[in-house]
Amino acid sequence: MNKLYLTCMLVMLAILANAQNRLLNGRVLDQSDNTPIVGANIGVQGANTATTTDSKGNFSISLASAKPETLIVKFIGFSDQTILVGANEQNITIKISSQTNALDEVVVVGFGTIRRRDLTGAVASVKAAEIIKAPTHNAIEAIQGRAAGVDITRSSGNAGAGVNIQIRGTRSISNNPGPLYVIDGVQNGGSINNLNTNDIESIDVLQDASSTAIYGSQGANGVIIITTKKGTAGKSKISYNGYYGINGETAFPAPRVGEDYLTLRRESFRNDAGVITQTDAQIFNGAGELAAIQAGAFVNWVDLATRNGRQQSHSVAVSGGSENTKALFSLGYFNEEGALKGNDFNRYNFRYNIDHRVNSWIKAGITGQLAFSKTNSRRDPLSVALTAIPLGIPYNADGSVNIFPMASFATGNTNLSPLTDERPGAAIDENLANEISANAYAELNPIKGLTYRMSFGTVLNNGRRGIFNDQNSTAQNNVRYASASVRNDNGRYYNWDNVITYTRDFNKHSFTATALTSYIHSDADFSQATGIRQVLASQGFNNLFGTEASSRTTTSGFTRYDLLAYAARINYSYNGKYLFQATQRWDGASRLAPGRKWDSFASASAGWVISSEDFFKDVKPISNLKLRLSYGEAGNSGSVSPYGSQSLISAVQMGFGDVAAPAYGFSGTVANPDLGWETSTTGNIGLDLGLFDNRISATLDLYSTKTTDIILARSLPISTGQTTITQNIGATLNTGVNASLTSINFQKKDFSWSTTVTFSHNKEKITDLIDGRDIIASNNPEENSLFIGSPVRVFYTYRKLGIWQLNENPAAYSQAGQAFRFGDIKLDDIDGNNIIDQNDRVVVGQTQPQWYGGLLNNFRYKAFDLSIFLMARYGQFVKAEFVGRYNPGGVANGPANFDYWTINNPSNDFPRPRQGGSIASVYPNQYQSLLYIDGSFFKVKNIQLGYTIPKKVTDKLKLGSLRAYATGSNIFTYSKNKLLRDYDPERGGAESSPLSRQFVFGFNLDL
Repeated sequence: MNKLYLTCMLVMLAILANAQNRLLNGRVLDQSDNTPIVGANIGVQGANTATTTDSKGNFSISLASAKPETLIVKFIGFSDQTILVGANEQNITIKISSQTNALDEVVVVGFGTIRRRDLTGAVASVKAAEIIKAPTHNAIEAIQGRAAGVDITRSSGNAGAGVNIQIRGTRSISNNPGPLYVIDGVQNGGSINNLNTNDIESIDVLQDASSTAIYGSQGANGVIIITTKKGTAGKSKISYNGYYGINGETAFPAPRVGEDYLTLRRESFRNDAGVITQTDAQIFNGAGELAAIQAGAFVNWVDLATRNGRQQSHSVAVSGGSENTKALFSLGYFNEEGALKGNDFNRYNFRYNIDHRVNSWIKAGITGQLAFSKTNSRRDPLSVALTAIPLGIPYNADGSVNIFPMASFATGNTNLSPLTDERPGAAIDENLANEISANAYAELNPIKGLTYRMSFGTVLNNGRRGIFNDQNSTAQNNVRYASASVRNDNGRYYNWDNVITYTRDFNKHSFTATALTSYIHSDADFSQATGIRQVLASQGFNNLFGTEASSRTTTSGFTRYDLLAYAARINYSYNGKYLFQATQRWDGASRLAPGRKWDSFASASAGWVISSEDFFKDVKPISNLKLRLSYGEAGNSGSVSPYGSQSLISAVQMGFGDVAAPAYGFSGTVANPDLGWETSTTGNIGLDLGLFDNRISATLDLYSTKTTDIILARSLPISTGQTTITQNIGATLNTGVNASLTSINFQKKDFSWSTTVTFSHNKEKITDLIDGRDIIASNNPEENSLFIGSPVRVFYTYRKLGIWQLNENPAAYSQAGQAFRFGDIKLDDIDGNNIIDQNDRVVVGQTQPQWYGGLLNNFRYKAFDLSIFLMARYGQFVKAEFVGRYNPGGVANGPANFDYWTINNPSNDFPRPRQGGSIASVYPNQYQSLLYIDGSFFKVKNIQLGYTIPKKVTDKLKLGSLRAYATGSNIFTYSKNKLLRDYDPERGGAESSPLSRQFVFGFNLDL
């Protein structure tokens, strides 16, 4: 009887519980035109219940009880909406509004976040949707041209190469440490090269002193804050993002081949009477040359040395959780093959983000990453391939590389093939790297408005680089014996932050106070061993005991530095119209001299939201207008090596007669007890503008940065017995303007079009040096000299006016006692004395562009989307190394597109062919005027076309969403200077590792 009663009670309770559940049906619409929103996420606040809308915007969701519930509606590109559903409601229509402006978006700033409408500093932001459009492994390269004030170029075309980045120009003269990277709150929280771009939620770039002041000396050159994706409450989500394609079609000057090569070489023997004075047998007198020419054995070595490699990326992420615990796990793989055989990069990474709310006032979490990469590099062969005689037999009958391609035409000709390093095991440069990063935090909210957050971040890394070159490798061409080396590196980095934040709102007043301490510790060690004449080449660098005993060397080293800081910041807002922020930071750096290690830096900023004033209410077209002002200081000690303020000793070998004796001597750097902080003072005026309900939004910033006590390692006279001393010796000034504009040009149900434009101009100059005079470098003065009134990085040489023509009088001018002749390089006689000497050298150009910018257009038509991104850099000069490969004697080869002067071809590009060897030999005092040229360019950087599979199809396939796309990168480049038309000048003029194009196909899949 009791069992029957209990059974009946359980059945009744189950029926009652089921009766309390209810099904809510609804529809989500676009508020602007009532079109259905497909794929919107609807979740129940406080419960692990969620669903998405179908192709008609409809949804159904089970509510746990008959009481009122709160729904949260989210959709990309629209503002999140919170809806209270009544206890008896069964049907509901929800309208959400498009985020046509970014005023309500949250911007990550130092040790906190802020709404963009309340921001008083200069901060540029790029979201995940834009970051993943570029097929690259490096997240910073992905934002190239998308953030005003941030000048980014790829460092080289090597597989896995990084980027060069400057924020608002060059402030320091030497060893510029670049911007600070903050990854999930950890300063210098790992290598940016190890981050999977699919894991990134946003990138915020802090540019002015007000924004960076909270980071003190760490942020002296700008701050880049990277926030990775986190788990969200609701149904677990699995996503895959991947692409596969080619990396190649490399732009590089083609060499002269066939008759083109022969003509130049013959032309070098033509006299002033127009007669070639030698026969072919006399001209082509190298071992086997004439026989190879008669056999037609011409070779395009550049074409054979390059290839089209592959590029692929695959990423899987799993996220989800409850209101109390949220987690995200991701696994990524990236592979890139460079344009050179034997050059490739492989990276594997695993990321985890876990957040847990312990109770109502405590939460904790951990984020981290495990990354492994393997890079195979090789000595770049393009300079050899471009200049090698285009003759020979490149491959043996079995397809292997012919080490001595001219040996078939001349016995004993041992000139190495430009392809020699492609032989298996001939040239190895293998770099293995591991990185483990983790950041754990605990956050307490003991009372309303008060938050204490403690975080401890660590980065542990180790790497091994092994190098082996056999006796017939390019690297060993001059010595012809094998060499091997191994280097092991280990690094340990810790960042411990304690942050207290108090927020209070009352009436129309709102303020937030922040106080913090920050401690950074870094140490690293290395060991290296080398040897030559490896007995078994097959062992490569793996058995250095097999090298010649007397050649073996070992070295090792250790470095450490610490940084301790305290900071305070206050943010105040009155009625959302009047904004103010003040920051004070105290920094102590171990690398500076005793008594100079500590300094303090302050900043202040203010904002006025003019559009919120009563007198502005009737100005309907302007929906947002805010004026921003900021001023502050930032210190920099990163230009100093960890022991740069000290005199160090090193072991040296001495002898007394025939007896060896160990000794110690100064390592070359003299201690400087007065070495202190480099200080930058920045003023910024900004304007934020929104028009027509913020369908058009624009930002304009004008800035001026004065940097004093610049740190520079100065050369010392040989008589001192030392080489350098690090001092505070100069000052620079950077002024400029950054502007960005975003417009929603068209937005309807089936078609939308938006445009974003960025523009940046920076003018920099050195305003002071140690004794008020220019510094002409003794080593490579063309590139290392410093001039008051000029930018930091300039080219200093003779200015080329053209080529001396037959209707001119070159003999009236001379250089080094030699009169100029027809066909010589015509140089600018600055002092007008008809003598070209060192007094005629001038600053011919700078590496910093006069301006750079980007233009992004996004289109959507039904299920298709199209993104087109263009960029430009104007006014910068580059050192075009391959220009120096023009060989007047014609023996060594060079680019085919170079137009040289002859009696019948009065070109103004390159001088007359003459006997004597390289251009440096034939024109020793003139040739450098050819190297430094205008590197301005315009580029179609990225085009991406995508198609989202209709939801009715993905529903049948049990998929959440599926999008396919094709992307092209570096598609087309137009260079202002015609000498760069077969080259991508973003590379900076370097001959090695030119940039390639990428064409990939990919998928975005959500389950």
